[in-house]
Amino acid sequence: MEENVEWSLAQLDYLFENSHDYKQKALLLGIKDLLLEQQKRTEQIQGQLDGTLWSPNDWGI
Repeated sequence: MEENVEWSLAQLDYLFENSHDYKQKALLLGIKDLLLEQQKRTEQIQGQLDGTLWSPNDWGI
């Protein structure tokens, strides 16, 4: 996981633990879920790109 993502998750956890507002906590959890989903999709697309680059069958030649 990228350093920026890890830092962001740590900040979100800190804010969540120090919040006393239900709506704010729900928003923070939503942001965390979104960030984790984006990271997962980024890793998937990078894997797909690597696979395409190494597979002569996908080169379209």
